[in-house]
Amino acid sequence: MADIQNPTPWSDYDFLEFECFVSKVGTEGFSYAAEHYGPKFENAELQKVTDNLGTLRAFYREHHSKIDAWYETVSGERACDLHNDHVDEARKRKEDARLFGIRCTDGYVITYASAAARDRDAQHLLDNRGKGWREPAAMLRRLAPGGEWTEERAA
Repeated sequence: MADIQNPTPWSDYDFLEFECFVSKVGTEGFSYAAEHYGPKFENAELQKVTDNLGTLRAFYREHHSKIDAWYETVSGERACDLHNDHVDEARKRKEDARLFGIRCTDGYVITYASAAARDRDAQHLLDNRGKGWREPAAMLRRLAPGGEWTEERAA
């Protein structure tokens, strides 16, 4: 990632993760944002901040002004581009971390964090054939985040 003019000692990823959270707080309110869009920091010390609502609220109060100053430094348009790029990267990391999947008959892969969730949803899709939903063709697994999918069995 290009120089984002990160004003903190955190990684650029963690800074932008916090920026995304601050943005959600601005549109959704703190409690809702914390419950549904809490930051997923890389750094173990920063991860501890999200362990409870009180700690996260104190962290937010201490650091949210850095985001406001950063917006002024990089400009609104650049901040928006960096925000959107980060959202895309975070989404890809989340997808890559999922080790289980369903390959549908149209080639689309739905990813899951657990085999149990994958199998439950595959059965639900099979039970609802002909209703316009995707249909599972194969159950997938990968051995490492972002690795190649291997077929475990047919659906």
